[in-house]
Order: sequence, then C-alpha cells, then structure tokens
Amino acid sequence: MLPIQRHQRILEMLEREPVVTVGQMAQQLNVAESTIRRDLDTLEAEGHVKRTFGGAVLSPSRPAIEEPACLELEQKVTHQEAKEQIARAAAAMIADNEAVFLDSGTTTARIVPHILDRQGLTIVTCDLNIAVCLSRSPNISTVVIGGELHVPTLSFTGLLAQKAMELFDLNFSKAFIGARGVAAAYGITNRVSERIPLKRLAIQRAREVIVVADGSKIGMLAPSQVAPITSTTYLITDASAPAAERAAIAGQGVKVIVVDVG
Repeated sequence: MLPIQRHQRILEMLEREPVVTVGQMAQQLNVAESTIRRDLDTLEAEGHVKRTFGGAVLSPSRPAIEEPACLELEQKVTHQEAKEQIARAAAAMIADNEAVFLDSGTTTARIVPHILDRQGLTIVTCDLNIAVCLSRSPNISTVVIGGELHVPTLSFTGLLAQKAMELFDLNFSKAFIGARGVAAAYGITNRVSERIPLKRLAIQRAREVIVVADGSKIGMLAPSQVAPITSTTYLITDASAPAAERAAIAGQGVKVIVVDVG
C-alpha cells in the first residue's frame, strides 16, 4: 500500500472514531507501528490530524483533501469517446480478488475509474499516472514496476522494470495491453522500443491477454513488434476499425469485442 493510500485510510478511520490508537491503525493497515507514527507525523505537519498520547484525532481546522489528479483523464486525447467506451468494456472484465496488469497508455488509464469499487484487487502497472489514480481506492493493492521514467508517457521502462517483474515472479489473471498498431499479419506493434520488453513479459505471464485499441490502430503497423496476434485472447475496439481487419484478427482465434460509440 502506498503512503498516500495509508494516509487516506487513517483519515477515514478518524472520521468514524473520535480517537484511534497507533496500535489499532497498525493492525487494520497491517503495517508496523513505526510506519503509522511516520504517517501521523506527515498528516500532522499537513494540518490534517492532531497527535495525542498513543494515537491521533482529526484537526478541527484541517484543510480539504484533494483527490489525486488523473492526468490522462484530464488531458484531451484523440478518439476520446471510443477510448472511454473501450475502457468501460475492459473494466467489466475485471472481477474482485484478481491480479491484473495495466499497461501504460491513454486507454488503459481510463479503465481505472471504473474499477475503484472492486474488492481485493492487485493491480501491477508501469504507469505512474495509473498508480496515482488507483490510490483513490483503499481496497486495491497497487504495485508499481519501477525503472527508467519515460517522461512523455510517465511510464517506467528499461531493464530495471523488466528485472523487477522477473525478480518477484509476478503473474496475472489478465493483462490489458495498449498498442500503436494491431493487425492479423503484423500482430501487436509499438513505436517506443524501450517499452516493448515489459509488454512482452506481461503477455507471457498472463492467463488472458486483452488488447485495448481504438479503431484508428487496427490494421496499422508500428516499427517494433511486441507479440504475434495469436498471443491475444481478446481485442476490444470500436466500430471504426476496418471490418475486414477485424474479421482477419478473429480468424486468428482472437475474440473481438466491438463497442458502440455514440
């Protein structure tokens, strides 16, 4: 659990109970009491709580809490409505208590608001913005695969990210993968070569692979192949995708889901 998630949970406890002890917080959040004390020091410095002997209370003059901003959702992107409907369909495939990989991207980021009510999820991501968005939910465990930060996409890439996934032997019930191009002949392709090894590893370690791509990506070829199309379990796209290419992809054994956009 990220510190920002613990802080939110601590404030929620204090809203329910006038006084909560350090021991009670540590037990509920399954962390050491020393961790809770550091969290309370931070929250007190920010004006949210007032420390008491062995615990804390809410500060009567505490500032309003701003939810973490989801930058991908605030920015204008191309094919926005299609991406939103694709994300809704993808979110409907995620059940409680699953371990899921969310790739970096504007479509995968839009999945997050639709799964914040899930219970017992573990989400693994290489996307910094997705991790911040997930911090809104105390019921989701978020694991961020670190590495070199690719600033334009706020995603972690490179050998460090790949080795982190290998070291902890991470496996997923589902992996949601973004792409610059998806085609029956060329498979899943991408432009940023540094991001490809992590995508490949997530695909290899997932029971089901769900590619999320709006119609403009279908039939297109980006410079580097991530994986053949046969590695995909589902493709979620919209009706603007060329019908012939959708049929060709389905002919490779991929279940193609077409969402309605307006």
